[in-house]
Amino acid sequence: MGSARLREVDALRSFALGGILMVNIWYFADPFTLAGEISPNHRSAADLAVRFTVAALFEAKFYLLFSFLFGYSFDLQWRAAIAATASPVQRIQRRLAALFVLGLLHGLVLFFGDILLTYALMGLILLATHSLRTSTAVITGSALIGGIGSLILAVGLFIAGAGAGAPSAAIAVNSGALTQSPSSVFAANADNFLENVAGVVFVQGPLSLGMFYLGLAAARARLLERPLPTRILTTTAATCLPVGLAAGVFQAYLTTYGSGDRFSVLAFGISTLTAPLQTAGYVSLLLLLFRTAAGARLCGLLAPAGRMALTNYLLQSVIMALVFTAYGLRLSDGLPASAVAGIAVVIFAAQLILSRLLLARIRIGPAEWLLRSITYGRRSTRAPGS
Repeated sequence: MGSARLREVDALRSFALGGILMVNIWYFADPFTLAGEISPNHRSAADLAVRFTVAALFEAKFYLLFSFLFGYSFDLQWRAAIAATASPVQRIQRRLAALFVLGLLHGLVLFFGDILLTYALMGLILLATHSLRTSTAVITGSALIGGIGSLILAVGLFIAGAGAGAPSAAIAVNSGALTQSPSSVFAANADNFLENVAGVVFVQGPLSLGMFYLGLAAARARLLERPLPTRILTTTAATCLPVGLAAGVFQAYLTTYGSGDRFSVLAFGISTLTAPLQTAGYVSLLLLLFRTAAGARLCGLLAPAGRMALTNYLLQSVIMALVFTAYGLRLSDGLPASAVAGIAVVIFAAQLILSRLLLARIRIGPAEWLLRSITYGRRSTRAPGS
């Protein structure tokens, strides 16, 4: 890949990282988020407006892009191994094993919503089926997303039609555990991780796998390695973004202003089916923007954080745990929504600056160095190439 194309991929990965942060931060800042609710202490009109905006613009959109790029990078890693006359299967197996361990530790200690473990497990399926024809990969990925989304939507319609259920007593009881003591944070986080990991793997996992397949197909077509025609990007943005935004607004209304326990599944189903359109619209607009002078500068600002995506993903959880839980400042359920969103912006801005400064001195991020060393089966000093 040319340096310009690689920089755009890194910038897209960084863009996804920022969106994921804006979604994940609420699980630290508002202990009722896990139950699909909003804390009763922060339900002013201003609070709800912020949560509505975050739900409409961010929720379920950015992990899809991250998953797509994971599938794209899978093919890049495969090609790199072949070019180096190494076994791509063994390399990727070691990489996935390392991701599994990192995800397990991350999920138990810092954030029960970890995605790395799920990526590792779904990556094994991708590895086992990597020889699928490109057209079959597209069909399989689309079918996974459409099938899972339709099933969730059907269940959500049934729940909504049956009426509101009872609020989650477990979440209400444990809502203060994040601020009691470091041991209570660890215990609550580990309990939530173990209780929810199966749901994440079997629901979010197939959705991620679907995007893996689409990313794999895109990589085989060298989709991001050559300039896409402006007409295609413009048409994609104009077609996909209005539909995705309209669905996102409706989903956000249900979860923010409706009864969370009644409409959360329905909103998730709507989001699952339509979020890929919104994500495609975002990516198309961003790629178009990168072709302008201002956009090129933005691409240069974003790219270093994307080169250190794994380090930054883990660092986000460390910072959020220190800010919101008894590991640090104990601010969980203590800040208005606008302040929480502002903290997410500050964290991401700091990561953009820190990544640029760090990569001016070293060639690879700490977590990337570890992952690459395990992948290659030796100590690595090379900068990441995907």
